[in-house]
Amino acid sequence: MSLFPNELPALDCHAHIAPDVTDSQISALNGAVVFSVSRTPAETDHALRRRDPTLVWGTGVHPAVPAALKDFSPHQFRTTLQRTCFIGEVGLDRRGSLELQRSVLTQIFAAARDEPVLLSLHSSGRTAALMDLLTSHPHPGIILHWFLGTPEERLHAISLGAYFSVNAAMPDETLAAFPLQRLLPETDFPASRRATGAARPGVVAPLEQRLAVLHGTTPQMIRRRFWQNLRELTTRTQVLDRLPEPIADWALEA
Repeated sequence: MSLFPNELPALDCHAHIAPDVTDSQISALNGAVVFSVSRTPAETDHALRRRDPTLVWGTGVHPAVPAALKDFSPHQFRTTLQRTCFIGEVGLDRRGSLELQRSVLTQIFAAARDEPVLLSLHSSGRTAALMDLLTSHPHPGIILHWFLGTPEERLHAISLGAYFSVNAAMPDETLAAFPLQRLLPETDFPASRRATGAARPGVVAPLEQRLAVLHGTTPQMIRRRFWQNLRELTTRTQVLDRLPEPIADWALEA
């Protein structure tokens, strides 16, 4: 059962779901809406064959996966944007060649320019380098996933219009530093399951409860705020009409 059965469904804007997931496994998500990121071009190709009313499948090139970077093709990547409104997981990571990661991400930004898409960006260990790229390649659909940059980098990201997907593994002082109107929930499932309290994608109740305490409100209002943020972001990026119809309807109702 949903935590709030008469409310909006749980929203998870960054999780990893295998593209061969079964209908019964999706049912086990209890109606949660999940933006599912991909790690490699091969995974993306499989994922984008699916049509699931509560899942949004992304096209990704994970910066910490050498095979993904090696297999990246700008032309192939551009063709995937005809089948999805979501790019993820992409970005920079402290593991591996910064030069190669920067080259791939620059080509991804070029492909995304003027496209109605959202981008879920990884920046572990390389937030400064990512902020440099975002400054020179701005896009209205930026979502910074599990962002742990400096206060100056955070303020810079806010000035660029970025949103932030946050999870229950992040400390209170970090969560409280982000503007509530720029937050989206994530689990990053299956990463850090013990710390996030997420046994499956879409389990964002621990995050909602903590944010409710931090902002002096209720978990129900935090969930509604998440959906309102998604509506605002997808409206300004012209992504709203590209979402599966049930997801677009929930965003409009928030």
